[in-house]
Amino acid sequence: MKPTFLIAALLLTTLHAADIELTETLQLPECHSIGWVRANTQVKGQKNWDGVLDEAKWGTPSPQQAVERSWDWKLTDEQWQQAVKEKGEGKKEDVKFDLWVPEETAVAKGIVVMSGHGSGEALYKHPELRKIARELHLALFKFNGNPMQRGFWPRSLLYERLKTFGQRAQHAELENAPLFLYGHSNGTGFSAIFPANESTRVWGWVSMRPGTTYQVYQPGAAQIPGLVIFGEVDDFFGRPSKAENMGVVEAMRKKHNALWNYAVEPKTGHGPGEKTWPLVFSFLRHTFAARVPADADPLKGPVKLHALTLESGSLGKNWDVTQGGYQTLTTAPFASFAGDKSTASWLINPAYAADWQMFQRDGQITKP
Repeated sequence: MKPTFLIAALLLTTLHAADIELTETLQLPECHSIGWVRANTQVKGQKNWDGVLDEAKWGTPSPQQAVERSWDWKLTDEQWQQAVKEKGEGKKEDVKFDLWVPEETAVAKGIVVMSGHGSGEALYKHPELRKIARELHLALFKFNGNPMQRGFWPRSLLYERLKTFGQRAQHAELENAPLFLYGHSNGTGFSAIFPANESTRVWGWVSMRPGTTYQVYQPGAAQIPGLVIFGEVDDFFGRPSKAENMGVVEAMRKKHNALWNYAVEPKTGHGPGEKTWPLVFSFLRHTFAARVPADADPLKGPVKLHALTLESGSLGKNWDVTQGGYQTLTTAPFASFAGDKSTASWLINPAYAADWQMFQRDGQITKP
């Protein structure tokens, strides 16, 4: 199938008649998908694995566990290409790409990139996200289809599409603009794994209800602010245990000084709701302000993002799995935090810390 494009003026309101929406559909082979890559380029999982993620919380895993849970790949594009040559590229399926740019944006300062898997479709169309995009001069980009939505190889697939879309939308800066990534469930195979390999371009990322939490264990992404949101009654969160899934993020904090935080949304399952999004939006706003230079101009080339330090942020006490439900969790600047600094959630600044604390206490963020 040849790519098809549609450019339309989105008549969201009479004030925004010139918003740009551009759509493309391509047929891509299954060899691009993370599942194919894992099956054909990584060490095979061993039999009789019990599924316990005990390296994170309970000690040293068995050899079978160490093999099966690893998503920290050292795979070059050349090695991937050789595997495709040997195994074949597999069947082709449609992948749909969508770009939205608000009319006020002469030059996009960044791009929110979403896997359409699960809640990514709803997030792409969310009116509050589009309001933020207008305010911060951001573009929104989404892809959906099995060869890409759960993660993909090579990473250049995304860059090629952004360059093409930028040319067609007359926004050439999309080729270089910084990225904020979102993935829901196994869409975490995109949002967590991509920045581990492309850390210089990503200013922040979100894993919403990871389907396989060990996809999050990405040392290469440790210095990129990350947010993982679990649902308290999500079956995936309870498998094999809530403590062990939280322990994956805590292990990244302790072993790699990860600039990451996690939240447990009380009384909710695998899908986010309207009370979930404000925490995502707060994280997006605060990470953008902290990492993307105010004078950044991606028309002139790649943007050098601000690096952050552990000491510059705040810390938050992690959710207590034995208590469950809504919890008032202590937050404080890094230097004065009284709890275990090595595993506590890292919160980018006091304002975000207040939103995070309110979310854990009330299950929502409300503004006066």
